[in-house]
Amino acid sequence: MLNFAVSHHSRCALAALLTGAALVVNSAASNSAASNSAASRSTAAAQAPTPAPAAPTSSAPQAPRGAAELTAAQREAALRFDPRQLPRGESGAWVQWGPSVPPPEAVRAAFALGARSYQEGDYGACLALMQDVLRRAPDQPGALYQAATAYFRLRRYGDCAVLAERFVEVAPKEVGATQVLGHAHYTLGDYPRALEHYQRVVAAAPQSVEAWRGLGLARLKLGDTSGALAALDRALALRPEHADALVWRAQALVELERPSEALESALRGRDLAPFEPRTWFLLGSIFAALGREADADAARARFVELNRIDQQVRAQEALLLTDPRAVEPRVRLVRLHVAAGDRESVSENLARLQRLLPDNLDVGALALEAHSALGDHSAAEAVIAELEKRFADNELTWVSIESYWRARGDDDRARRAADRRKVLRSGQR
Repeated sequence: MLNFAVSHHSRCALAALLTGAALVVNSAASNSAASNSAASRSTAAAQAPTPAPAAPTSSAPQAPRGAAELTAAQREAALRFDPRQLPRGESGAWVQWGPSVPPPEAVRAAFALGARSYQEGDYGACLALMQDVLRRAPDQPGALYQAATAYFRLRRYGDCAVLAERFVEVAPKEVGATQVLGHAHYTLGDYPRALEHYQRVVAAAPQSVEAWRGLGLARLKLGDTSGALAALDRALALRPEHADALVWRAQALVELERPSEALESALRGRDLAPFEPRTWFLLGSIFAALGREADADAARARFVELNRIDQQVRAQEALLLTDPRAVEPRVRLVRLHVAAGDRESVSENLARLQRLLPDNLDVGALALEAHSALGDHSAAEAVIAELEKRFADNELTWVSIESYWRARGDDDRARRAADRRKVLRSGQR
């Protein structure tokens, strides 16, 4: 599975630019683990015309005033809605638009809420709100772009392409920020169109790391291996620690029959992203080509293990795309990432659970279990301190703590936890 991250401009950071001043305070809330931030472009502010509001059609779902007000039916309606039915603006209505130009006053609040929903991973809410903006301010470029990226995150690549193409049409000067359209074409298997669009992006924005990476992948798919290597080298010159570009560079070097160089690039990619299954699969092939059968067998075994976990992870993530506040898939993700040994992903999902359920003892117990299984004892002891402070009167707190210390072989602290548990139990009779 290709990992097309919707990068700095294609994710939250461009979305923050597109909101204008209304969302300046939210631009720092982007997901830093996935953004790999590049320098934001600035565009001179220009006065954008305010088109007349479009009357909603009878089939169009009505957006609430805020994401928190969305009902399940409204989310489903927004997700079912065909973006091709959105009204079109007048030709040239947004010709002076730039990322620093805020949306029209009438839709600014809905736009801000939609952009914030995107940043929070609530893509259904984002779509409902951006669809509302686009009905009242047809073809407003910021809403087109934000809705396109939301569709991409929802794996609705055809719908993403529809709105991203409309964005390029109404705001052609901003084509350098639209690598997401290349990503959509690539993921749909339309490699010639992906190639063509990536070429447009890098011509307009030669510092776009993700566009160079995408260009490399499209060239590789179309049989231009030397050209792919050149594009991936450009991406890595801009961001030397881009793990995915390093692994695809290794793939290109394998196809060019340069296995020693391929191994070096693949190992660097593995060290940066050790839980990516495809890297281990490629390493198995490279080791075998170099006659290192024991290393090849070990890499293949790790691929099988991580690929099994990755498929389960993707299934849980798919559930969260339309219901980002669901608890059970998030709990399963914690346990799956523990099985892989991925401390960073464990911590990320625990943090999300803690935001969803800030006063829930079970989340703390899960955190203790996870950190213990990973051998991260400093994190585990920090959780214990928090549990003792916040849930000292709950017997289950001490059950979890006792179990942890017994597993560590610390009989003294396990005994003290057991004593607290017994006191609480006796007091409940």
